[in-house]
Amino acid sequence: MDAQRLKQLAEQLRKQSELEKSLKLARQRQLQMLPRLPNVEGFEFSSVYLPASKVSGDFYDFFKISDSEYGISMGDVSGHGVEAGIVMGMAKKAIQIYARGKSSPKEVMCLTNEDLSNDLDGETFVSASYAVLDVRQRIFRFARAGHNPPILYNPSRTPSTLNIRPNGMVIGVDKSGKRFATVMQEVELEMKSGDLFFQYTDGVVEASNRSNEEFGEKRLLDIIVKGHSMPLHDLLAAIEETITAFTGGKEQEDDITIVAFKVL
Repeated sequence: MDAQRLKQLAEQLRKQSELEKSLKLARQRQLQMLPRLPNVEGFEFSSVYLPASKVSGDFYDFFKISDSEYGISMGDVSGHGVEAGIVMGMAKKAIQIYARGKSSPKEVMCLTNEDLSNDLDGETFVSASYAVLDVRQRIFRFARAGHNPPILYNPSRTPSTLNIRPNGMVIGVDKSGKRFATVMQEVELEMKSGDLFFQYTDGVVEASNRSNEEFGEKRLLDIIVKGHSMPLHDLLAAIEETITAFTGGKEQEDDITIVAFKVL
């Protein structure tokens, strides 16, 4: 092998090494930016964040928007890798900015779509959800932009299980924002003691085993029902362990993110 070829190979290896270092640093930054769980009397909060690659396209956030209200967001950017990670950061921060002083999740979702849609390439989109939890009045307002419907479970309610399914479309498809605003709905619920709210990205239910069978919503709900009385952190740990056992050590194909809270 001639000297010129050796120099080319050495340069390729150097660039590859720099890329690996950059991706590792980006992952560390993402993990460092994860929000702190709210500490609110009468409520219990927990979360799980398991990126499939070095840079995740999933996000979640908790932030205070008034003396008694907390914003709770979650999102999943189409695709993987660096591009998804960049868009993830944009979407997360946009929701947080537009949520300031606003109690309507629908309004926040519409403003976020209006801001981001023109910056996306038409092939990249964001499924997201945003909720406002009033911990004083125990009122919960929720809107979703094409995201998985969350689960509300309480054995004292009839029915005990509710999939919260307001209409909505993903962020980034409707450039004008007119259809987005028309389709988007907002629901309001009065929270009760014993309520368990559970929101997740599709990496949870679409995790597959070596036979390509998906974990699915039924298995997820079974764990929630059986573990409802457990401390919330332990319940989420049990879900994580069950998914790992189900996949049988198969490489994780998609980011897994879970946000949950319980009314005590």
